[in-house]
Amino acid sequence: MKRIIIILSLCLIVSMFWSISLDESISLAKQNNKDLLIAKEDLGKADQTYYQVRANLYPQLNIVGAYNLNKTYLPDSAIVPPVDLSLGLDPNTASSNDYYLANAMSAALNSLVPSSPMEEGSVALALQMQQVLFTGGKLNYGIKTADIYRNIQQLNYQLKEQDIVLKTTQMFYSCLLTDKLVNVQEAALETARQHLTQVEIFADEGLVSEFDVMRARLEVAKLEPLLMQAQNSRDLALSAFRNQIGVNDTTMVPEGDFILPTELDLTLDEAITQGMENRLELEMARKGTEVADLQLKTEKSGYFPNLALQASAALYTKADEYAVEGDDFGTNYSVGLGISFPLFNGFATKAKVNSAKFNYRQSQYQEYKYEDLIRLEITQNYKKLKHAEENYLVQEENMKMAERSLQLAQLRYENQVGIQLEVFDAQTTLSAIQLQYYQAIYEVISATRELQKSIGIIL
Repeated sequence: MKRIIIILSLCLIVSMFWSISLDESISLAKQNNKDLLIAKEDLGKADQTYYQVRANLYPQLNIVGAYNLNKTYLPDSAIVPPVDLSLGLDPNTASSNDYYLANAMSAALNSLVPSSPMEEGSVALALQMQQVLFTGGKLNYGIKTADIYRNIQQLNYQLKEQDIVLKTTQMFYSCLLTDKLVNVQEAALETARQHLTQVEIFADEGLVSEFDVMRARLEVAKLEPLLMQAQNSRDLALSAFRNQIGVNDTTMVPEGDFILPTELDLTLDEAITQGMENRLELEMARKGTEVADLQLKTEKSGYFPNLALQASAALYTKADEYAVEGDDFGTNYSVGLGISFPLFNGFATKAKVNSAKFNYRQSQYQEYKYEDLIRLEITQNYKKLKHAEENYLVQEENMKMAERSLQLAQLRYENQVGIQLEVFDAQTTLSAIQLQYYQAIYEVISATRELQKSIGIIL
């Protein structure tokens, strides 16, 4: 019955935790990491910038329209009385034709005199087209620059993704390591407590001295804070890991094999060569140099003329009243070729060209600097991995010796040749070696991942 209860309790404890694999952790980190999400938005913005610049290759069409109503009140000084030329005719000598002509002329003159208020209505509608024909290469260079910038953002996204994969992997195995360390410390503390119980029994029987009892108690007292420290390190590692993958569920725990990765079979020179060919940072630096070169060419194109074609078709009208009639409309068509040729701008173009040259050489130096730094990084990571592998081999041998020492101590104790204190010392030594052994495995895993990233392997 007790066995069934224990099994059910263990099942309940296991069901309370959510185990997550390394691949699942990396997938969640990619989905939830804020820096990667920001980089993805930058990539989308770069795409739209490219399309925006490329749009200048096509004709630019615009419809422009306006409908205006004007009402003007003239000052009294601008308003003259109506003209009547018939008043100047002699009624005795003027004929009816003279009066007719005088009235006609009066009406014509009065029509030229402004009235107040003045009401006007106007409608205008035009279709305008502008097509760039020649810009000295500035437009083509701008399109190429926008395309390279888009590629740089894509590389930047991949670089951040690689950083997230590496950091998530290291945190994942760090959680596994701290869990191993807690298990080792718990086992060591349990062994120390069992030894203390046995020593106290021997002390009651007078078989050991008070010094042996105090020593056993000190061993327990020494291991208890180490266990608490290991548990705290595990909690901190789990918190950092959950934050990395964007999960706040405290029941989530990493689960996987804490074993050595596949050994990288390559020399230092091969690693450096591979890194020089595949590192994303170098590719970004090279594209930055290409952008600087295009900028230099763009500034040089300032010496060339600009040529554009312009055309428009307009429909317009103007009426001396608010109402616009059908016969008030007129049309206008125009086409023209515009050219702008720079003659002198105070040597501003020359200064821009020289500045672009400095920027281009600076980009080249930056590219060389990245090459040196990456070469140094690969060398350091390569040697770090070799040291970690050598340390693992040493710790592996130490584990074998510690396990063998414990077996001999137990055998001596069983044959009443040795004392239990020897067994306890062997168990304590084995626990310490186990801590170093698991730490060595973690260092090999971490160093392998770092070297893979530094030589451009997609993690």
